[in-house]
Amino acid sequence: MNTNTKLPTNKLYLILFSCALIIFITSLETMFRVKDVMLYNHWVEANQLIGDKAQLLNDYISINLSVFFSKIIIPVLFAIYTYYAYIKIRINHLYVFIWTVLNLGGLAYTVVELRLDSVFYYINILGYVMLLLTLLSLIDVIREDKSK
Repeated sequence: MNTNTKLPTNKLYLILFSCALIIFITSLETMFRVKDVMLYNHWVEANQLIGDKAQLLNDYISINLSVFFSKIIIPVLFAIYTYYAYIKIRINHLYVFIWTVLNLGGLAYTVVELRLDSVFYYINILGYVMLLLTLLSLIDVIREDKSK
């Protein structure tokens, strides 16, 4: 008796698309943030930083890239694991539970930023909502497969 369910192809594509959307939008947002001189100047003024301009710029870029990495690590790992689950290991309720919790954490991390003036903020939230709805819809697929 197989306790694991095969991930449907259409759900795989929705999950991969949602993860790709989140990664792409976060990448664009980080690129614009790092390249915008006004945002850099505002960061220096808001934190009342003084010192070597080159070192401050390196710190600004490093901070933004660290935040970028922490934002995309969950969607990247989820996409890779989901593809591997589709090919080899299948899915079950534990898969849905663990990844729902992790993606809710990623959504919360995004929502807490409160960048209400950025279109990237809203698209990122949309990507997470789409991802979570697809993930939760897998519960019905698993139940249906178990009843067979």
